[in-house]
Order: sequence, then structure tokens, then C-alpha cells
Amino acid sequence: MAGAVLIWSSLSLLNDLLPVEPGGGGDLTHWMNALVAFALAVPMVWAARRYLDRRPWSGLGLTGPCEACWPFLVGALSWLLPAALGLGIALVLGASVTPSAPAAQIVLSLLVLTLLVLLYEAVPEELIFRGYLFRNLSTALSAWLAVVAQAVLFTLWGTGLWVFGNGWEVLAERLPLFFGMGLVLGGIRLVTGNVWACVGFHLAFQVAAQALLTWVLFEVDGLDTVMGTVFLLPFVLGLTVTMMFVRDTGIWSGRVPDPVEG
Repeated sequence: MAGAVLIWSSLSLLNDLLPVEPGGGGDLTHWMNALVAFALAVPMVWAARRYLDRRPWSGLGLTGPCEACWPFLVGALSWLLPAALGLGIALVLGASVTPSAPAAQIVLSLLVLTLLVLLYEAVPEELIFRGYLFRNLSTALSAWLAVVAQAVLFTLWGTGLWVFGNGWEVLAERLPLFFGMGLVLGGIRLVTGNVWACVGFHLAFQVAAQALLTWVLFEVDGLDTVMGTVFLLPFVLGLTVTMMFVRDTGIWSGRVPDPVEG
């Protein structure tokens, strides 16, 4: 937790050193944040796992590329399917989402944004909270309590960074967002046993949110309606969709041992 706070808080201090291109995303600052966060967070978890826990990397649930495809897809669809339902409801209620840039530019921007989210948010954050911290918490706590505990830590970390950078006025918005997200992602981690499912869910959410709200790729009319449907339904239905895909509800009681390699 201390390392995660230091990494992301130091990035906010470094941002002033690089220029920001107004009205768009993917500028030099965004790339610096993504590369530095990834380059520091992943080795930090590796070192903690190897030298503090003295346990194998495989215990974290971040499998290799071949085994990652299906869990990653399950996680992404667990966000995208409820979001599609929410978009349909929003359109019926009178909201609209229209492109504000040429199709080729939107496709290229989404590809760049996907890479940036993977490096800056999805992989580092999921590896730390749903990988390392959840793995260690679940050895000492019942599975359901480990889900709640990592969600609390995720909320303290994420909300604290937002308050540090933007002031206390963001607390009422960010605190329920981070806690709800932490609970859903923790549940997905428990049900699937794989961090890549959490990465897929996190990636889909962040790409959609930034594409609509930050990167100026789409013009949204009726933003409150879209936020209350497209971005709310995945947090209400996402875990249920995951359970339907994996045909399992997970084991929510009991501790999970963390065996020593060999």
C-alpha cells in the first residue's frame, strides 16, 4: 500500500514537468504516467512476492498469455454486456451518444487509449489489489471478508489520491465509486480465480469512461442519464454476468492457503 501510494502520488508531482495537449488524450504526460506506473508497480509486486512472501508468482492469479485470454474476455464482457443494456435504456430515455471525430481517428484513439489504460491503470492496479493484496488477505480472512478488505484498501488509496490532487469536494463522488468498483472486482477475482478477468473489466470501464468524458471522441447529450445506466448497470450486474460465463458462484467462505513453491 505504501509503495502504491508513493508511485501514483509521485506521478502527480511529475506531471507539472511535461506539457499537456488541451482537448485531447494520449499526450506526453499520459504516456509518462502509464510507463512509469507500469515500470514501478510490476517489479514492486514481483519483489514483494519473491522476497517478502517467498511464494511463487503463480499464486497471484496472473496467468500466462494462453491461459489469460478466456478470463480476460469474461471480465471485459461482464462490463460491456450490462453497459450495452444501459446504453439501450439511455437511448430510450432520450439520451444520445454521437461521434465527434472521423471514424479512423476514433479507432486509432481507442487503440492508443486501450494501451494506455492497460499500462497505467488496469494491469498495475489489478496486480496490486486483486492480485497481491487479495492473495495475502485471503490466507488470513474468509474469502468474502478478503473481498471487502481489499475493496476498503482500494477505496482508501484511490479516493485519497483524488482528494490529494483535487480537494475534498471530490470525496462524495469518488468514495462510493472506488468502493463499489473494489467490491465487484474482488468478487470477479474470487469467482474466476484469475486477475486477468479483473483486468478485462477494469479496462472496458476505463476505456469507455475516458473515451466519452475525457478524450472528446463522442458528444454525449443527457450525460446524467448515460452515467446512471451505462456506467451503473455493470457494477450492479457485472458479477452476475461473470458467474453466468464461468458457471460457478465461487466459494465465499474459508481461507485460501498460499503454498510454498515445490
